[in-house]
Amino acid sequence: MDRIPREWLKLIYYRPRLILNGLRRIQRSGLLNDLPYRVAALRTHKLKPYLEGRQAALFCHGISTRIGREVSFTLFESADYDIVAKFEEGGVTRMVPVQLKELPPSTVNPTIEIQDILDKLGEKLPDSKNLVMAIHINRAVQGLRPAELRIPTGLGEIWLYGAKDDTQQGWFLIGDMLKDANLVSEFQYPSNVIYSAVWQQNILGNRKGNITLSLGSLSMFNWKP
Repeated sequence: MDRIPREWLKLIYYRPRLILNGLRRIQRSGLLNDLPYRVAALRTHKLKPYLEGRQAALFCHGISTRIGREVSFTLFESADYDIVAKFEEGGVTRMVPVQLKELPPSTVNPTIEIQDILDKLGEKLPDSKNLVMAIHINRAVQGLRPAELRIPTGLGEIWLYGAKDDTQQGWFLIGDMLKDANLVSEFQYPSNVIYSAVWQQNILGNRKGNITLSLGSLSMFNWKP
């Protein structure tokens, strides 16, 4: 956004790598093993901010690996967006409102599909060019063909992201779908090494051309908000 609201400047912005590393330590500690699914999966009303915080951290981490600059975020729920993402570009601070959506696990809602979410967005947000939409694909989707989806054109950007398998170590990021629905990035859950791969795919989901690989140390992301 060219004009940044003053209230955004006063908020605390979080580094996604730190948030995700903390959540992974909790997951591996065994503390969640005996909790009900809705609690362990952050799917209660009281735990919704934590679920959205995890989704925001995953999306911003994926974008960070794509653009090579850390993207931090703050939770800021309004009528149209859930978080504000922040990054530096050419010595200028950029802030972008992002709405978070999810294609939930089949055990939560087996009938909803990605297209249903996109169609509703097109109806509710016909003219929101300043808004970024980040949709978490939180289930295994066979034969995902982004270029065949009906994409609402009233938004600023639309991204899909999700885990490649149940280990949730490898992740994919598709988009911006309004520019290129076949542009796919692959990134890893935070570790001591930052890895990202970007490639083009055809309408059948098959890779075409070369893969661009980015590999860097943690020191690349020592920027502080």
